[in-house]
Amino acid sequence: MCFFLSVPDANSDIVLVTPVWNDSQRLAGFGAELARSLAASDLNVTWVIADDGSGTKEVAQLDRLLDEFSEVYSDIVLQPHPQRSRKGGAIYQSWAAFPDYDYYAFVDADGAIAPVDVIRLLQRAVASDVADESFVAVRQLEGSLLVARSGLRKLSFHLFHGMVGALIGLKCADTQCGAKIISGNAYRVVEKSLRERGFVFDVELLLALQENGYRVKELEIDWLEKPGGKVSPLRDAWRMMAALFRIRWRWKAGAYRLTDL
Repeated sequence: MCFFLSVPDANSDIVLVTPVWNDSQRLAGFGAELARSLAASDLNVTWVIADDGSGTKEVAQLDRLLDEFSEVYSDIVLQPHPQRSRKGGAIYQSWAAFPDYDYYAFVDADGAIAPVDVIRLLQRAVASDVADESFVAVRQLEGSLLVARSGLRKLSFHLFHGMVGALIGLKCADTQCGAKIISGNAYRVVEKSLRERGFVFDVELLLALQENGYRVKELEIDWLEKPGGKVSPLRDAWRMMAALFRIRWRWKAGAYRLTDL
């Protein structure tokens, strides 16, 4: 699997956020491998571990992991956000600390996306010859790329994807995959219109980019479901649906159209 189309621009500044909430155990293995992959790459990446209101013992464990990872890759920052704001909130707060970067990215801490594929996604982004292009990782249910997930997760994926298309017409094959890379110029245009901070924050982000004519490229990846996920298809379904209706209301009101196409 390869995403290269041209030579990556090693001078591009990238901030890569990994949001965590009581996730030090899962981050330990994934983070060590990601640190090695970043060190072996030619990318200019600031990797931010963004803690979303975990307890003091958990933050202390993240501090220990930071010391371990920093021995392999030095450009790592731990940003503890004491007030919990959920996944999107943690990511947006951390992106805000780097206001002039070329790309804003995030990857989940569970390791469902291998670090080598995270690097390939980042390299593909900085190699793009399309101005202000963003990139989303896409899990495929069929074909040669490995995707392993439970039956319940497959069902919830299809239902949620259908509702996204029906309610807001977003053209994206997989809005919820845990890796995205957003053009800095495009993000700075739409960021003030973004209101959602929960698990549906990236639906709103992608819709805002679409509404302002910014291209979003989909890149297929291997994906392997990991235990300990924070999203429960049954528990969180109503919250996610309510967020979709809020996004639809703002969309119909023109809240996301910020540029003349």
